[in-house]
Amino acid sequence: MSSSRNSSPSSKSMSIAYAIMILAIPSLLNLQVPLNRYRSDRSSKNSPVTFSPGHSAVLDDEAYLRWLQEARFQSLNLSSTEEPVWLRYRAMCGLGHQLGRLSSAYHLAMLYQIPRVWPTENPVCGGTIFTIYNHLIGEGQLMVDVPFFGEDNNLFRNRSLFSPLPPGWPNLKLDNNRTATSPKRGIDLNNEVPGYSLARYMIWPSEGYLYEQNFYGKDQTDYQMYHQLMLLFEHKHKTRIHRVLENTRFNEHTVFGLHVRTGNGETGDFKRKGRGMNDLEGWIKNVVHLLCGYQDNHSHYFTKKPLMVYVGTDTGSVVHKLQQAASNATCHIPFVSSDQGFFEEGGSVSWSHKYHDNDECLKGWEDMFLDMYLFTRCNSVLAGTYSSFTQTAPLSFIMYKAKQWQQQQQQEQGGNEEKTHHNLPHPHYFCDVGLDGRRMDCATTLIEWLRQTPHMTWGSVNATKQRMKHEITFPLMEQGNVIAHLFEGTPYSMMDVVNERERNI
Repeated sequence: MSSSRNSSPSSKSMSIAYAIMILAIPSLLNLQVPLNRYRSDRSSKNSPVTFSPGHSAVLDDEAYLRWLQEARFQSLNLSSTEEPVWLRYRAMCGLGHQLGRLSSAYHLAMLYQIPRVWPTENPVCGGTIFTIYNHLIGEGQLMVDVPFFGEDNNLFRNRSLFSPLPPGWPNLKLDNNRTATSPKRGIDLNNEVPGYSLARYMIWPSEGYLYEQNFYGKDQTDYQMYHQLMLLFEHKHKTRIHRVLENTRFNEHTVFGLHVRTGNGETGDFKRKGRGMNDLEGWIKNVVHLLCGYQDNHSHYFTKKPLMVYVGTDTGSVVHKLQQAASNATCHIPFVSSDQGFFEEGGSVSWSHKYHDNDECLKGWEDMFLDMYLFTRCNSVLAGTYSSFTQTAPLSFIMYKAKQWQQQQQQEQGGNEEKTHHNLPHPHYFCDVGLDGRRMDCATTLIEWLRQTPHMTWGSVNATKQRMKHEITFPLMEQGNVIAHLFEGTPYSMMDVVNERERNI
């Protein structure tokens, strides 16, 4: 071993035009939700929101959740005056794929100050396009404008916290003079979001424009959206989540999340991309050996909270095989999973799988979301193969927690990394496991992960790295025509046009 640091809205509701935040008139879209009723004793109306290094974005998640629930409820029935433009994203494909694209829609809404986004999904479980997300997180829109955070911490209202538009993107603004006459009130996005693309090697030079501009705020909006999703899911399915946490003694351990996507007989796109595992048995044996060596060599991290591995997989036998391999190993690491059903071996887990029962279909989506939620609670996440599933909320949460952890340690140690080395909790890593399970390459920042320059590599440095494809999406440059076409017919105008009109009045 070696280590190197390097309700659903009704059809009537959907016929109503919805409100959009106007920077010049910020009170228009406050939803009239008084903030003081949600604030706990430890926060006041004017005090900044405190961010924590753990699972939550704000210390007072309970108050934030209550605000979210009321704001989402009010978003179901907004008048055309309150919401002259609405944005609706319609997803398809698997959960990771759709959340990655939903994050692009959310970022687009932040750039052009659209205060809410409708998350919808093809009705693969019957019902309507709202059925699946209503089941997962309840009715209502996702909030892009979050006054709960306070003016100083709200990305939507305090533009000094957020990024400028990407190069070549049109400077659009809501034009009050056109709200009554514009023929188009809604922006519908289906699957892909215009102006955004997957991170490909060709657009990630060592001094890429996205690095210099802090990803144009995409990492910020990703975390805000994913945190909101996980908080809503946690509330709606708290009984089931509590049962998993209790049964696994989750909070008593330092938990690594391990995602094992074998395909379980899946063909089509999954097979064409060569994403399966050629030797699953050998990979499992090697991964257990890899983690045993890591635990032994970093035992000081696991004194108070021993290491445990939470497994999310598409193949039920994987959990048993990992447990069996661990029982035969020299170390004793528990491998656990949630109480969920799996398809029979070789039965495929494609998102387009046809269920005989709609409730069973919804339960399947809930099972997937539960794994994703629990990954966001883990200390670190290990991707067995590249997958959009781990590259969405889990990646975003780990990168956020890693940043908070590093800042906290610097404050406590006065910049001396070795001062209390043996008293520190385990750092937060997002790791890509090697092709045969004999190495893992771990990043603590998004730049490290995108450039594939890991902060730490553990295992055999001669073993083959994971075949990598970045599934995270970012805005592209010079998308003026694409974005302008997207807003065509809405009350949006080019900023220069608006300014010219104002000068002539």
